[in-house]
Amino acid sequence: MPCSVQMFCAANEQATLARNLLASPDIADGHVGVSVIWGAKAASAAYCDAIANAHADIIVFAHQDVYFPEGWFSQLKLVCQKLNSVDPCWAVAGLCGITIEGDFVSHLWDAGLAAVCGGPFGEPRMVASLDEVVLIVRRASGTSFDPALPSFHLYGTDIVLEAQRAGLRSYVIDLPVIHNSKAIVRLDPTYVAAYRFMVRKWRALLPWPTVIVRLTGNPLPLLLRRLRLRYKAVLRASTLHPRLESPELMARKLGFGKASEDSI
Repeated sequence: MPCSVQMFCAANEQATLARNLLASPDIADGHVGVSVIWGAKAASAAYCDAIANAHADIIVFAHQDVYFPEGWFSQLKLVCQKLNSVDPCWAVAGLCGITIEGDFVSHLWDAGLAAVCGGPFGEPRMVASLDEVVLIVRRASGTSFDPALPSFHLYGTDIVLEAQRAGLRSYVIDLPVIHNSKAIVRLDPTYVAAYRFMVRKWRALLPWPTVIVRLTGNPLPLLLRRLRLRYKAVLRASTLHPRLESPELMARKLGFGKASEDSI
């Protein structure tokens, strides 16, 4: 059965939004609409409201610096239909995640790393945490974001755990995009605030893997991760990479968005 798609993006930079998300072919030609949320104080609260007012079967949440290659949304519908058939209880999907065993699973280009992050993996993989670059929620699952979670971090992990608490599963899917991001050079106080909120909320499940640093009551892993990032920013600045001027050219170079329906 065909499914409808609706997209939301909490944005704060018009130029970045225009160069990436709004330049994505399916969005630029009007085939997929985007509701841009400006001035949000926290992503989780803004996206909780978005889900409450959404009407589509599939709701996509994306960073403003993501470029979706041509045909990406058609492929998404096919993947979601496949997930519906193999796991009617799926709730959330994403493009970058980590399994409960700690295996990192992804397939996208990251400008901050100037490299393909991960690689092709075919079948959807069940995950314990998802990166927020792109999150896909099956509206019928009833899963939503926690409006109390502060800032713009870790809401991918939180919604996966909310789904799990309801007996539902989450997956990472192989649908590559261009993440035209800045290099991460620090985990600022807003990240720390979100991290501490998550530690308090999910204390009974700790330690729990995330893409950046595992959630734990021990402050050392977060401290070490912050120190490593500062070391890289100060002493290894030459390894940092700028954003792409044309994400479309990189998508074409990598062959993203050209998978046939038979490969889904």
